[in-house]
Amino acid sequence: MTESDFLSRWYLGIGIAAAVVVVVAILVIAIILTARSILNTANQALGIANDIVVKTQPIWALETTNAVAVELLEGARAIEEHAGQVATALEAPVAAR
Repeated sequence: MTESDFLSRWYLGIGIAAAVVVVVAILVIAIILTARSILNTANQALGIANDIVVKTQPIWALETTNAVAVELLEGARAIEEHAGQVATALEAPVAAR
């Protein structure tokens, strides 16, 4: 092998290695940009999810509202029953009291 052949192959090897490094660098940059894009999209999705949680709180509060409404209804029925008993007692003849 002559010195000229050696240098030609050495330069060819250096060129191929440089091309591989450039391709790898481009791929790494593409991966980093894709990861940043995914991170930005995930942050947007998290913000939207938080908005959904805040805006659906009234739906979860309906269970409490329904429980209070049942208690109010029971109280109203008790008042109605006792008021009826009082009205009956007041309408009864004085001698029957």
